Amino acid sequence: MTQSNVETGAAALASAPPSPPLVRARGIAKSFSGNAVLRSVDLDLHAGEVVGLLGENGAGKSTLMHILSGGLRADDGTIEMDGAPVRFASVGEGIDAGVSFVHQELSVVGALSVAENLHLGRMAKTRAGLVDFGLMQHASRALLARVGAGHIDPRREAGSLRAGEQQLVEIAKAAGRKPRLLILDEPTSSLTPHEVGGFFSYVREARAAGAAIIFITHRLEEAMALCDRVVVLRNGAVVSERRPAETTRGQLIADMTGKPSIYAYRPRTVDDGAIALSLRGVCDGRLLQGIDLEVRKGEVFGLFGLVGAGRTELLDVIHGVHRATAGTIALFGEPVALRDPSEAVRAGIALVPEGRKTAGILPQHPVRDNAAISSLRRFARGPFSDRGGDHGRTEAYRQSLGIRMASDRQAISTLSGGNQQKVIFARALMAEPRILLLDEPTHGVDVGAKADLYDIVTREADKGLTVVIASSEVPEILAVCDRVAVLSKGRLAGILERADMTEDRILTMAFKEH
Repeated sequence: MTQSNVETGAAALASAPPSPPLVRARGIAKSFSGNAVLRSVDLDLHAGEVVGLLGENGAGKSTLMHILSGGLRADDGTIEMDGAPVRFASVGEGIDAGVSFVHQELSVVGALSVAENLHLGRMAKTRAGLVDFGLMQHASRALLARVGAGHIDPRREAGSLRAGEQQLVEIAKAAGRKPRLLILDEPTSSLTPHEVGGFFSYVREARAAGAAIIFITHRLEEAMALCDRVVVLRNGAVVSERRPAETTRGQLIADMTGKPSIYAYRPRTVDDGAIALSLRGVCDGRLLQGIDLEVRKGEVFGLFGLVGAGRTELLDVIHGVHRATAGTIALFGEPVALRDPSEAVRAGIALVPEGRKTAGILPQHPVRDNAAISSLRRFARGPFSDRGGDHGRTEAYRQSLGIRMASDRQAISTLSGGNQQKVIFARALMAEPRILLLDEPTHGVDVGAKADLYDIVTREADKGLTVVIASSEVPEILAVCDRVAVLSKGRLAGILERADMTEDRILTMAFKEH
């Protein structure tokens, strides 16, 4: 999200109104198969208030929201709305009472139009009893504009939209119900900065109209900007409730993890003489223009830039996804001209791509297959894959990377986002690379998983692996990188040594070509 959007959100949202609360939850408890997921949770939600709900994966956030919206029943505790006890038997009853839950996992019906998705269960009818598509499309345009998605044609097939646009359709559907309690689970995870601005505007509007809003996010800067209060769950219990003006990012991280800040850089020593990757005058014929840089063996080298700066494009050229139209690339002093990613893997370059759901995982396949897919040729026995070896190697990485799973035969989609990302790390490391490329490696994972992934990156670099990490998060760059190259609209704005790396300098360079 852009700094201007953060400042706009912070300026527009005032302090929360006084009691009584619209929703009062007391002593909410829930267990599954004897495992306590929620432990006597108390939560008040006021009309005209945005409450941030933070916590690591497994903290109990989703379970609590499903109970508030009618998707689950609590084992113990009470819920009141407007001072009267409620106990929803279904999601439908929750919706009828004014509770709308926008889930992180998209649920649009891809074969239907956007307008049909927005009006599922409440299709407009003509006097003859037929579906009034014209009226639905008119109403849909107004709903989409309300959430900052006025560019979406309501006649389009919903399945043809990109993930962020589908997310806006889900938000628009909830807005159409005029909810009294609106629950938003990671609503900005797939949105562009411009779309985030439109979303912020809708939240301000809904708040001003008197809705109580729960905003679940891993993006702490959004929580600090958008919320009146921030509630932190850890291990199924509320551990803190703070106002953004009275706390810090570091304090919230400590509340969530029970550990000191994960963004503390650990000084490292890197051999200046051993160059692992060298680029000279690299262009891609699309965006990149004359990129010159050198990355040292065992270094964690950052690539930072705003949207459209060329971070992903540069990694794609290094990994052979696209060929350089000009310039040279050398690995450990040897020139290379990689024609595709398979050549890059054989040359010792592995990539953890951006967006694990669209470019990283095979969602219906087991963890073992997802981890081993890049190493099948390396460990094959003649024409056959080494299934027993795949299991042994996956088990080794499960232990070394701390992957939480019941079995490597379970579908990877059943794991949390952080554990899915660790499996993708395992896939890359299983290929035994000399250079590891990471594109937004902690996107969409909680702070606990981030801490684990940062430890993995540093540990592997200490063993001599060269790591290039492209990130849009300045705190992440400052936390793990020994140096950073800043890109601005396809050009190299400069390279900063560790001693010169500050947030102000990095952002100033990123805006150089703007």
